[in-house]
Amino acid sequence: MKKKFFILFFLSFFLNNIVFSLDYETAKNYFANKDYDSAYDAYNKCTSDCLESGNCKQEHFLCMMEIGRMLEQGLAEQDSRKEDRYDKAKFWYKYCSDKGSEICAEKLSTLNPRTQFIVKNIQEKLFDLGYPIMRDDMPGAETFTAIKNFQKKQNMLVELPTEPEEWLKLNDILAYAVANKENLKNSNNLGTPSDYATGVWIGKKNKIYVLTTAHFANGCNKIRSDKLGLRIFEIDVEDDLALLETNDIKNDKYVPIKFPSGGIYENEKIYVYGYPRQTIIGKSETAEGEIISLKSSGSDRSRIVISGNLHLHSSGSPVINEKGLIVGIVHAKSSIWKQIKEKFKKNVTSIGHNLAISAYAIRSFLDEHNIEYLTEDPKKKDREKILLEAKKYTIALECWGEKK
Repeated sequence: MKKKFFILFFLSFFLNNIVFSLDYETAKNYFANKDYDSAYDAYNKCTSDCLESGNCKQEHFLCMMEIGRMLEQGLAEQDSRKEDRYDKAKFWYKYCSDKGSEICAEKLSTLNPRTQFIVKNIQEKLFDLGYPIMRDDMPGAETFTAIKNFQKKQNMLVELPTEPEEWLKLNDILAYAVANKENLKNSNNLGTPSDYATGVWIGKKNKIYVLTTAHFANGCNKIRSDKLGLRIFEIDVEDDLALLETNDIKNDKYVPIKFPSGGIYENEKIYVYGYPRQTIIGKSETAEGEIISLKSSGSDRSRIVISGNLHLHSSGSPVINEKGLIVGIVHAKSSIWKQIKEKFKKNVTSIGHNLAISAYAIRSFLDEHNIEYLTEDPKKKDREKILLEAKKYTIALECWGEKK
């Protein structure tokens, strides 16, 4: 009895696959002969088993992809409005995407009409950068492969855009790359960096970034930390903050900074840990001081005034209180306040001390961009422990490019 059952099960499975293959091949033949109505019917037929049982295979996804493509290109249901065809195409792409099909997920991301007008621009820029792809306004595997290869080459996070805003952002990045392609060299031939700074790891275990200053990151064609490639993820020139991202790390190996869950206070003792003279001494340095004022001028809470003997290229160095928590990052040492004042239109008056971007401003920036971060309220720690922890979340940064 069991043997008979298994024979019947095998025959059923075998016949279903034969039927599917025949439907798919029949549909392909109809399509090749430009009999689009018959092709559309055959592609729909080959999805029926998946829709009825929920047991979908890669072959079913191919049929769903072709249905969506025909609707999108106006080769099926030609009497329907374009918007209606798009809605139906979206249904098919979303259905197989939800079932785990990566190719459907990629196609779904390009369906929004707001996205489509930018696709050809992106293809043109990729082609100009040396990626041999079709420039047909119809993104497929070739375009997606080129995008991924570009992201890898530029040490970007390898992640295909899904929303219109992400496609627009990619277009801006490619436009910058095209304008500066003579500077986009292999990382082994970069030459001497044009600037240096410090960054800190920030975020939570599922997603982690590097925080530094905008005046360092803005204008860099390449940003590296040792062999780690980084790129700008978000930047705010006015508040002088930048988030960098990379696809070269495993998040669980890096320790993110923590902010005070309470307030920060004047006269608090602070430590500034960073890599201001990395080309000279090749290691970190620590300066000690205190918070002189919680405002750089008037009611401005975005900057705090700190004391301490800071060196050139201290930008981005964490300002750490006696609990080991971040109360700010260095914005400018006293000797370059005049330049910062002119560039960022800040009414700086406390000459003789240093400026730091406050934890308040940093957290507002992170909240605005939906970046998670950690807060804590521990007891005071000794100096050695504070600096040991700082070493884990602080990195030296190098920039190549013409600074703005």
